Amino acid sequence: MSQENLEIVQRAIEHYNETGGLPWDLVDPGIEWVIDPAAWVAGTYHGHDGVRTLFSRMAEVFDRFQIEAERFVDAGDAVVVLGRSKVHGGLSGVTTGQQLDQVFRVRAGRITAVRAYLRREDALEAVGLRE
Repeated sequence: MSQENLEIVQRAIEHYNETGGLPWDLVDPGIEWVIDPAAWVAGTYHGHDGVRTLFSRMAEVFDRFQIEAERFVDAGDAVVVLGRSKVHGGLSGVTTGQQLDQVFRVRAGRITAVRAYLRREDALEAVGLRE
């Protein structure tokens, strides 16, 4: 993992946590964002509009959704973000969280793909690693 790729992923997560959106200049227009099949927003989202749709679906339920990155792992051509989600329900008023690990692919200074996993072993296995 290059230092540049790590910094791009960190900036994207920080920006998302602050604004609920992404720094679109760091996101490839052809991005593919895949959410674990067990998640309530499961699916594959394509391009900037697809990712905006994902974020809009999440905002319908949560008035706050944050990524708590615990560790960044070098996986060769990928940056693995091990952590949790922290959410606040707009209607329920409940704050909770769950395991959320993500694999980011970065090429030429832009995030080209993200895959979100609810099980850490699945995220690590996707890049050929084990805990």
